[in-house]
Amino acid sequence: MLQLMTTINPDMITTTCGRELDLSSTELVIERSNSLFSYNIHKLKTGEYIIAEKFYANPFNNRYILLNDEQIEMLKNL
Repeated sequence: MLQLMTTINPDMITTTCGRELDLSSTELVIERSNSLFSYNIHKLKTGEYIIAEKFYANPFNNRYILLNDEQIEMLKNL
């Protein structure tokens, strides 16, 4: 009997725009957390950024938002 084993990579994420990315190949720029959630910003090799919001109580609410340089600059001016 042949059994297939699947390995889940916890660093593989899907952004809110549907792109699948590996967080292990990014540079962690900002890391913030408290007892309820973590809020991290990762920089991709392409120059884009991912805002990763991870909620400890309910991982189904986790969000991974992909931003480009222009969007990051706009955020700086808010």
